[in-house]
Amino acid sequence: MSVDRYKSALTVTEEPRQTEYRLFAQVTRSLMDVHAKGDKGKKFIEAVDWNRRMWLTLQMDLASDTNGLADELKAQLISVAIWVDKHTSAALRGDADLEPLITVNRTIMEGLAGAPAKPQTAAVRPAFASGGTSA
Repeated sequence: MSVDRYKSALTVTEEPRQTEYRLFAQVTRSLMDVHAKGDKGKKFIEAVDWNRRMWLTLQMDLASDTNGLADELKAQLISVAIWVDKHTSAALRGDADLEPLITVNRTIMEGLAGAPAKPQTAAVRPAFASGGTSA
């Protein structure tokens, strides 16, 4: 790599929203892959666990005093994270499908991709409309 390319790479930075989108995309792709293959083995467990860990990390960040999102949006996203955890447990037991988890992640990705600076609570609600568990 030339020095000029190295210098330009140093000046290119990713916004937090872009990083979050990229992570959601990677995790969601993993869920979609195992869902499409009907895989219930090691890859299934790894994908579902990765999604759970991402949401638990997000939940901890949302609960942090340093998180700058509006309180109402934080509360709604924490509720989604709790639902994801419960649905994940049901999916690991074989009592629930991955599709609702994929739908939730895609909904969040849509919000991240086009989200204005102000919070959009409607982006969270459709995830529950698609069904899920009350586990």
